[in-house]
Formats: sequence, structure tokens, C-alpha cells
Amino acid sequence: MNPTPRFWRKTTGVLVAGVAVVLAACGPGGGGGGGGAIVASSYKPVAGTQGGQLVYSDWESVDDLNSIGNSAQTVQQVAQVLWSGLWEVDATNTFLPDLVTAVPTTTNGLVKQLDDKHMDVTIKLKKGLMWSDGQPITANDIKFTYDAICDPDTGAVGQTGFDHISSVEVKDDQTAIWHFGPDPTGKRCGMSAPLESGIYAPYLLLGDTSFGNGPYPQHTLTSVAHKDWATSEYFTKKPAATSGPYMVDSFSPGPSAQVVMVPNPHYMDGRSSSDQFFGHKPYLDKLIYKIYGDKSSQIAGLKAGDSDLGLDLIAKDLPALTPITQDKTVNQVGLLEEYVNFNLGNNRTGCDSSQFADTCGTPTPWKDDAVVRQALNLAIDKDQMNQSLVGGIGKPMNTLLVSTLTPYFDSSIPKFQRDLAKAKSMLDSDGWTAGADGTRSKGGKKLSFVISTTANNPQRAAEEEQLIANWKELGATVTTKNFPAGKFFNSFKSGGILATGQFDAGMFANTFSPDPDSWCGSLLVSGQIPSATNPSGQNWSFLKDPKMDTLCATGANTVDIAKRTQTYKEVEKEWAAQQPTAPLYERPDVFTLSTSFGNFMPSVNSCIAVCNAADWFKGKS
Repeated sequence: MNPTPRFWRKTTGVLVAGVAVVLAACGPGGGGGGGGAIVASSYKPVAGTQGGQLVYSDWESVDDLNSIGNSAQTVQQVAQVLWSGLWEVDATNTFLPDLVTAVPTTTNGLVKQLDDKHMDVTIKLKKGLMWSDGQPITANDIKFTYDAICDPDTGAVGQTGFDHISSVEVKDDQTAIWHFGPDPTGKRCGMSAPLESGIYAPYLLLGDTSFGNGPYPQHTLTSVAHKDWATSEYFTKKPAATSGPYMVDSFSPGPSAQVVMVPNPHYMDGRSSSDQFFGHKPYLDKLIYKIYGDKSSQIAGLKAGDSDLGLDLIAKDLPALTPITQDKTVNQVGLLEEYVNFNLGNNRTGCDSSQFADTCGTPTPWKDDAVVRQALNLAIDKDQMNQSLVGGIGKPMNTLLVSTLTPYFDSSIPKFQRDLAKAKSMLDSDGWTAGADGTRSKGGKKLSFVISTTANNPQRAAEEEQLIANWKELGATVTTKNFPAGKFFNSFKSGGILATGQFDAGMFANTFSPDPDSWCGSLLVSGQIPSATNPSGQNWSFLKDPKMDTLCATGANTVDIAKRTQTYKEVEKEWAAQQPTAPLYERPDVFTLSTSFGNFMPSVNSCIAVCNAADWFKGKS
């Protein structure tokens, strides 16, 4: 399963008052819906048929609906149906207005860069919006959500970008202003170093419904202490008030989870049939999210017609999906990357009592030794992996960023070529010598480690098998220890394996945005290392590199596209020097859906193909 930390979408730029200010993915025409502006989206939903029921499915466990504190994709695939964002995103990474009258841009005046350190983003809610319990959605809910995200007690999965906001001003019930500014103390919203500039080029990442950004209802959650959000009935049993097209009728958690949803009776409050997007009441009488527990059971459910849409399917599933005559199967590539994440610190297994402190645990073999990580990456046969495990429809990677991330992807970087001889030579020069059993060692430390991923996943098991064989040729002895998706991807506060550093090497996929800050500012900066004082950090490789910190900050604080592009090319060079991850391939997503499933949008970005659930209907596809 793919975790979905705060990784987002595409940017374009315009010149305003002599300053190039990013539009962060509003696309040609810039708009976002208000004042007559037209969103240049390729998404063209058709009018649906009212009534009926659809079932969409995955196969990995859903233990709660904690969208703010759990980055597992299975959780987000229901959360994005229950909670509307300020704006959503289509399959081509264009932002669409949802709760707002217009997506904030410089062209519509809702984004203003005040100087080289300050900017304001004005959020204009539609008037008359209601939570599913009939209470008004207001700008106070936006501020309430910001305060929760920035409180470490909440255990939010990500605070990147919110740490650039100096304050949230509530002007009236429909208007909130994010004031972005520096913080010389470096103690705001999870920061661990001073912030010299509050300019945050990918600001739109903060208002998307993906990855727990809310907004959440102040009137319902204000009585729940932030430290208790993760275990509150609101997230573990039944959210009392939601804002999406559907609300929970019943929820049964676990490996056979099922979320039964019915229409939100207040969804159209504040919306208009003239709205370009999401301007109608939900079409379905019932929408069910069903978890099967394992992939074979999910595919059997699709064959039997028990499920109308299968998510989290992969190329290896295609032979089993093709015979399903009542369905159509499509595959799509985009911003989805499969990779190995190296723990550059200690494996902190058993360090619960020390709150997973840096000093606890056992150093990984490559701690303070980038050459080992570089050699391990070079020894992987990524072409074979793509052909044998992904049917050749993926794309082997040789750098941090995916090729679809224009204009930031550095196309001058050569295609990846496995070079086992060079990898061996690198380890020889680095002092790693082979023993009688073929395993290399250096200074009494063996090149022996454990790779971990999500359990009961045949694709990942096959990838592990190939990696182990490739690395054995290099002189490394590797074993496996896998975990349920919820445990693997859970937050630091909940003891998640990746967040707490209880692993040597972890393998998984992320669905990113087309803004490179989603790779850089979230995954690579030292200020994002998770800890007891910064539980929302997403730097699961535990990389501490001052040069990378500087480059990532420069990229996030630079609004000029050309300058940002050059900065991220430097980021890619520094990433290659440090090798905190070993990218495997750009992974294609596979979707199977019944021919009666209307308005399905096969997106491979942080929409994860569900953010348009308001448009789903049962009828003609």
C-alpha cells in the first residue's frame, strides 16, 4: 500500500508587480472558479443518474478513519469522501474549487506577496456551507484545524508548509487569511530551526483534502484534547459531522473493514447547481468502501460482482483481471514511485521506553556511510524488476524525482543502468571485504540487514526476493520482516514502524504532488525527522544534511519557476551524493471498474482516484 504523506501537485507562474509568484497548479487560465474565472480542467463529469449503490474496494486493513494522523492510503481512500477540502485536484493536477468560491491565485488577488519574507493567502468559503449535522462550516473551522495540525499532541502526519504560517486571521464567517512569515525562533509548528522567510511557493498543498488537512469541525472536536484525537470515537467509530458528499452510516474496522456511507443531507447547503464542479447532491443512495483482507479475495469479489471498483491493483494483477467481462480495466502512470527507504540512523526496535530516542537502538550498516547506500542502489536490476514484476509498463528510476514532474525533473540524468562490477569496486575501496560466507564486513560490522514492507503483499514479496538476490551478489546478507500496513505507516505517536525508525530498510510507494517540495521539504530536511517533540515529521530516512536543508528551503521559498527548477536540480545532485533512498520505478496504478460505474477518474496523484466521489453514479459509465 502507498502511504500518502503531504505530497501534492503542479505549479505554473505569472509575473505580478515585478515578482514571479507561483500559481501552484491552477493551470492555464489561472482561475479557480469565482468571478467568472474558468478552471482549465480536463475533467468533464457527465450528469449522473440518481439512486442506487456502488461498492469500491481495497484489500489492506482499515483500523480507523484518522485521516489527520494516519498516512495509509486505505484510510485516505475513505477520508477524501467524508471530508471536503478547500479545493480538490483532477487527474492532470489542476486544482478545482470545493468549499471555496475560488482557488487562491495571484490573478484573482487572493494571493499577495508582501515582500521577500511575507505573503498572504485569502480563503473565501462559499456562504451557507454546513456540516452533515447542520452546523455551519466557517472560517473558524479553518483556524481550528491549523491549530490542531500544529500541535504535536495531535500527531498530524505532516506539518510541512503550515510551519510557514505565522498566524491565521478570521475576518468573518467566510473569510480566513493565512499570514505567511518568518520565525527566528524556529519553534513554530514542528520546526527545529529558524525560518528566515515565510514565502511558501506550494501554498495550495495546504488546502487540499488529501492527507488530513481538513478542515475539521470545531463544534464537534473542540471538547476533545488534541492528544486524544487519534483514539476518539470521531475517528474510530463514527464521525459526528463531516463535510463531504457522504457521511458514515456504519463502520466496522480491521482486515475486513467496511464503511457504509449515505448521502450527506447538507452537502448542497452553500453550493449551487451553477458551480462548475461538485454542484449537485450526491447521486448514490449508498456508497460502500469494502476491505477484503488480501488481494486474491479482492479480485474474487470483483469477479463475483460484489465490488464495482477495485483500487490498489497492480500490473501483476492484470492476468487475473482481464477475464472479468463485466468490468473494464485501465492502467495509469503519474506521480507514484516505488522505492527503498534507508534508515540513516539507528534501528530503534524496542526503544519504546526511550520514546525512540536517536541514541537508542542499533546503527544500520550504512549509517554515516553513503558509499554503501550508493552501491546498494547501483546493484539493483531495476529493468528486470520493471519487466518481470510490472509487465514493462512502469519506468525504472535513476533520480529522486519522477519523469512526469515537469519542469523540475532533470532529463539530462542518464537512464539507470545496473553496474554490479562498479558497485563491488565501490565497496572494496570503502573497506568492505568479503568473508568466507560471501558477506562483506568492515570494522567488525557485517553488511547484513533487514528489509521491511507491508505484509501479505505478493508484489512486495516478489520485489524483496529480487532485491535480496541482487544484494547477495554484492556481498550483502538480507532478510525480511514485514508488517500490516496500519502498523507500518502509522504515526510516531502510534508507534508506526517507519516514523519511529524501527527498521533498517523500508520499501513502499508514495503518491506525490507535482511540486518538488513534496519530495524535498517533507522527506529530506532534518526539521522533518520524527521524534517525541516533532511526531508529525515525515523524514523517515532520518537524513541530517545541512546542504540539503538549505536547498529545500530555497526551493520552497522561491516563487520564480526558473530559479526553483535550478534549485531542485541541485537537490537531485545532493540526493545522489547522500542516497537516502533507492528509487525503483515509476509505478503504474491499475483500476478495474464495472461498466455501470459513472464518472470514474483514474488519477495517479494525491487524489488517489476518489476525490471526485461526489460525481460517482450507477448507470452508464
